[in-house]
Parts: sequence; C-alpha cells; structure tokens
Amino acid sequence: MITAPRRRALRQRHSGYRHSGFTLLELLVVMVIAGIVISLVAVNASPNERGRVLDDGQRIARLFELAQEEAQLGARPIAWEGDAGGWRFLESTPNGWIPLRTDVFAPGTWRLALDQVIVAEGGRSTGTNSPPRLIFGRELIDAPQRLVLVRGDIRVDVAGDGSGRYFASTP
Repeated sequence: MITAPRRRALRQRHSGYRHSGFTLLELLVVMVIAGIVISLVAVNASPNERGRVLDDGQRIARLFELAQEEAQLGARPIAWEGDAGGWRFLESTPNGWIPLRTDVFAPGTWRLALDQVIVAEGGRSTGTNSPPRLIFGRELIDAPQRLVLVRGDIRVDVAGDGSGRYFASTP
C-alpha cells in the first residue's frame, strides 16, 4: 500500500516530466524559422551569370591541361574546337582528325549559352566553315594560347603560357 507521503513524492517526481521538453508548437516554430534561413542561404549560394561563365572557364582550363598531358603522353596532337554552343576535342590520326568520345574529352556544352567564343591567341584555322582550333602538341613547351568566353558584358579569359598550365580570369 502506498502511503500519502510516498504518493506526494511520486506526484512531484512525475510532475517534473510534464514541464520538461518542448511543446509541438515550439518545435514547429523552430522548424519554420530553420526552413526560412536555409532557403535564404540556398538562394544566395547559387552563382550568378558571371560566376557560371567563370566556372565554365575554369573547367575548360582544367580540360586544356589534361589535353596537353594526354598529347604528350600519347605522342599525338589533340585539338579543341568550340563555339557558342559547346566544344569538342579531336585527336590526330593518319586519316585526319577524329572526335574523342572518352569520358573526360567527350563533347560538352556551356552551363549558360554564350554569345561568342573567341580564340584570341594560338588558334589555327581549319577552313572557312570550321571554327578555329587550339592544338595541344607533343612538345613539353608550346606556344601560348588564349580563349575568350563572352556572354553579354561578361568576358572570361582562359590563357595558357605554353608550359601546360591554364588559368581562367575575368578582366
């Protein structure tokens, strides 16, 4: 049998449990606030047009470095052709230039459509209807090359100094 003092002690012990923790309403308010903050961060974290074009420039700079290394290791020239819609890499064979289809060198598209892609330095013309090509040769030191990506008033330069290193920058 439970005595009165013991009953009071049990009630006091259990009454503390009722008041500890958060109510459902408090949890919902915190969740709503967290959702608003996360959505604001996500909106501000998405890159603007300038950032996307610069990202494309940095990506193509890394691909140029890989193409230069592949040309040296494979002892065969690799070419890059690009326009406002995208790009492709080609390899030199005895029968002419053929497109590369490997994962890294597969044809690609820009994240945002560009107005113009200009081969400003080091390009070689391949004919009247073909875009100029950048050629990555077997030599360790090559001629400097420069590519300009243009979208509206955004310009991104992708430049190589001839040593196999390429950098993307905005003027």
